[in-house]
Amino acid sequence: MILGIDIGGANTKITEMKSDGTYKIHHIYFPMWRNNKELTNLLAKYNHKDITKIALVMTAELADSYETKKEGVIDILNSVKNAFPNKEIFIFDVDGNFLTPSEAVKQHIKVSASNWTATAEFVKNNICPNDNCILIDMGSTTTDIIPIVNGKIVAQKTDLDRLINNELLYVGTLRTPISFLSNTVEYKCKNENTTINVSSEYFAITGDINIIMDKITTNDYTCDTPDGAPTNKQNCKIRLSKVLCGDLEQIGEEEINEVAKQFYAKLLNLIKSNVDKVATKYNINNIVITGLGEPILIDALRQEYNIISIKEGYNKDVSLATPSFAVAELLNKTKR
Repeated sequence: MILGIDIGGANTKITEMKSDGTYKIHHIYFPMWRNNKELTNLLAKYNHKDITKIALVMTAELADSYETKKEGVIDILNSVKNAFPNKEIFIFDVDGNFLTPSEAVKQHIKVSASNWTATAEFVKNNICPNDNCILIDMGSTTTDIIPIVNGKIVAQKTDLDRLINNELLYVGTLRTPISFLSNTVEYKCKNENTTINVSSEYFAITGDINIIMDKITTNDYTCDTPDGAPTNKQNCKIRLSKVLCGDLEQIGEEEINEVAKQFYAKLLNLIKSNVDKVATKYNINNIVITGLGEPILIDALRQEYNIISIKEGYNKDVSLATPSFAVAELLNKTKR
């Protein structure tokens, strides 16, 4: 059995894949900025005797617990080695190669934030092998926008370069502070719509908006809420009301729903404007979507793009954990 592991800053995804391709997927909310010292203990729970190889990708090297990416890569690799002693460990890099832990340390930049590459290789090989397409993976924290042209992944290799080229958008389904989307909204005051400023305090996040808009379920809202309160719709509305420096006694149900719609529209516009730039650059109309944000991506892009859903083609589990599934499948098919 191969264990595909995707260690993110907020979530760790693990795919148990047998040689016949059957699999089981685990989703764990595990904020590395405060729990990185417990990573070995978490992973060790999945160290079964029938596991032969570990396939690893990561983005958690960017977590606040590390001063540099190199420090993060080394610490994560040490945790993985300690959790799986006497197992073969391979780390997938941004060039599409599997490296040993010692090779990964020497080339730490190549294994930093490499999980999107595994997903892109999987999409290139299995979903659009003969067509140009853009892979869009919207998770809890970020949105990857990865162009695949003539069977080649042509995205930039580092997060900085992907940010520069509209291939990485730091907005996600759950964890993005609402004030990132806009610093103003239209608000009805004395029966007239007025543009008002909003608070930049950490009162509400995109998870709150997406619950109010029925784009995700409370079970999907897996990260910490800003106030520590539950993820039900009522508490999401309470959090959103605080963005306007108010509460639900001041701001009525109709008004708070309208504010949620405005922020959601700004989220859709932000996604579409970045996708449009990549699509125009490469003249691509086919989109492959995956991740928790699939319903949001559909709302943002269905008017102008041909959309292929990994959730529909496989299932929700694979969509939510595509990098861990993809890296396990890639190692399952390689000779290493």
